[in-house]
Amino acid sequence: MSGGSEKILVIDDETRMCDSLYELFSNSGYDVTTTKSSTNAINQIKKNKYDLIITDIKMPEYSGLDILKTAKDVDPETIVILMTGYASLESSLEAIKNGAFEYLLKPVEFSQLEISVKRGLEIRQANIERKRLYDDLKMSNLNLNNRLQEINALYEAGRSLAHTIELNDLLRKIVKLAAGVTQAEIASLMLINPGSEYLTIESSIGLDPKLPGTVRLPIGSSIAGYVAKSGSPLIIKNVEKDKRFKRINKERYSSASLLCVPLKVSNRVLGVINMANKKDGQVFNKHDLKLLTTFASQAAVAIDDARQFEDNLRKLNEFSVLFELSRKLSSVGSVSAMRNAVFEYMKKLMPIDFALWFEWQPVSNNLKPVGATGTKIPLTDSGSINLELIKSDEVILEDMDLDKLDIDDIKAFSTRLREKISECPAYPKPGPNFTALPVIQEGVLKHIFCIGSGNEHPYTKQEVSLARLVISQASGLYEREKALLNATRLLTMGNMISEISHDLRKPLTNIKGWIQILGEKWPQVVEDTKFYGMVEEEIHRLNELVTELVDFSKPHKYETEIRDIRTIIRRAAEFVGPELRKKHIKFEEYYEDADYEIALNRNQILEVFLNLFLNAIDALDENGSLKVIGKISRPSFKNTDYLAIMVRDTGHGIKKNNLAKIFDRYYTTKDTGTGLGLVVVERIIAAHGGTLEVKSEFGEGTDFIIYFPI
Repeated sequence: MSGGSEKILVIDDETRMCDSLYELFSNSGYDVTTTKSSTNAINQIKKNKYDLIITDIKMPEYSGLDILKTAKDVDPETIVILMTGYASLESSLEAIKNGAFEYLLKPVEFSQLEISVKRGLEIRQANIERKRLYDDLKMSNLNLNNRLQEINALYEAGRSLAHTIELNDLLRKIVKLAAGVTQAEIASLMLINPGSEYLTIESSIGLDPKLPGTVRLPIGSSIAGYVAKSGSPLIIKNVEKDKRFKRINKERYSSASLLCVPLKVSNRVLGVINMANKKDGQVFNKHDLKLLTTFASQAAVAIDDARQFEDNLRKLNEFSVLFELSRKLSSVGSVSAMRNAVFEYMKKLMPIDFALWFEWQPVSNNLKPVGATGTKIPLTDSGSINLELIKSDEVILEDMDLDKLDIDDIKAFSTRLREKISECPAYPKPGPNFTALPVIQEGVLKHIFCIGSGNEHPYTKQEVSLARLVISQASGLYEREKALLNATRLLTMGNMISEISHDLRKPLTNIKGWIQILGEKWPQVVEDTKFYGMVEEEIHRLNELVTELVDFSKPHKYETEIRDIRTIIRRAAEFVGPELRKKHIKFEEYYEDADYEIALNRNQILEVFLNLFLNAIDALDENGSLKVIGKISRPSFKNTDYLAIMVRDTGHGIKKNNLAKIFDRYYTTKDTGTGLGLVVVERIIAAHGGTLEVKSEFGEGTDFIIYFPI
């Protein structure tokens, strides 16, 4: 018989038996140990692992049955063969009961013993293999059951997340489910704030309840910031030994093992989910990381969907509020009512405690307060904002040039104005939520609208954009409503003028007749003075103006004749001479070499220059200058030469926000008048086939350039 490396222990108090069995089995290749002491045998069995034991039952100190029990206690699979020269029913039953493989009578046949040993070792090997297979199967079933539980947990989590719409509820549920899946005692979910470079804890388990909503971590720093920036999941077995993230502060977690997984949708990182303190002090493994990554992919989709849903609800609310505001503005009767309406409706969209309205004054580089809204605006420790005081406290911007400042950079724009407004005690102390919004109309800065609240979190880019939209739309809508009201007033006035003009013809006709009679009665007086001729011409011009007023809404071509336009310009200068001399205004003419005889209607062109001269005189202070310059030139939008007549003054100039409107029929910046002058000028020039341009810098003067075709 040939054995392997199996270990056999032979126990017999007879030396000859021990030697014989040693010789028999060692020659067969087994590792054989013999002993005559039962006490020594017991100790050997406890220290060493034997595959098979052959022992005599009757031994000093400990019997073979005692040795059998000890061997089975140490290893139930150990094969024990008992030998005895004193067989009894009692001992055989006891042997069988305690698991003896064979019960042999002495003298033992060695051939039979060899067969028993071989069979016993084969059975032991089979039992060991069966046990190993059983253990493997048991472990596989356990792993399979765990995987099934995890899959079921992921499935249930997916179902639960899919049925949760409210974002805050969803975030709390995600943290709870993730902690359950990974067996973590501490969990947190952090989201990237839209339009910022920060992560904010939105929900957590096992952390201070005050942390959510207050802790902000820059993207790129800390473990969570690192994962948010890289977009890759991270497992740390011991954060204290990781040089990238080793904590330098007081330990927060009882376990150094951490998991951090990004919440990603279409390669877009929404935030991260963190796990710490695995139950029973275990260390997170790659399987935990893979499980959390799978769960995070579902959670990210649910978060994105919930955000989209909330965003749609918010937009629906915004549209509803904007619609209500537009209806409200169509019926307001004053600027203050418009401001109050904007404030009240904007409070429905974002946290606002106060609003300040400023008018931009570019000449003095000041912000003139024109309104303040808000009844609980903090000013000092003991009071509220003084609305009356605010209206008289201008914000001086000595070292700021708003024309050069990038007003589209709301953050920088607000910071600069915050510094200036902080210097004025009448205004509330601007906090982190102070935001200045420029009101642009037709490309020109007109007003600045400031809002603020006691909320610690600054306004988001989305909120700022919405506020700018509301303000600009409200301001534009109010201006349109105001213009429509003015147009209605002018339409009524036009009807009255038409009737009055008709009634004026009779007295003008009478006056003209009396003048003619006077001329016939005192012809010498007529010849000796220019007064008579001027009166006669003025009566004729008044008749023409009456006709112009009646036909104002029906522009048409005029009867023209070839005349030197310079004579008409000089005639207009004579008419406004008294006004020029009264204000000591210097009038000059400069004409380059050109043909100034063009086809024109004398009365209408005279009306053009009278309007332009009178407007210039109104804009000029004493000792100002009024120049007329003639030359050949081209308009900026034409490719042919024109005869250009420029009327230049050194007056106050025209504000940029008014330049685009000065030729509107229903627009005027004066406290009196209807603004028909420039409208008439533009219409007359257009009827002559010409065009009109205006260039002006507020505070520096104005150029009106008339282009006549040649």
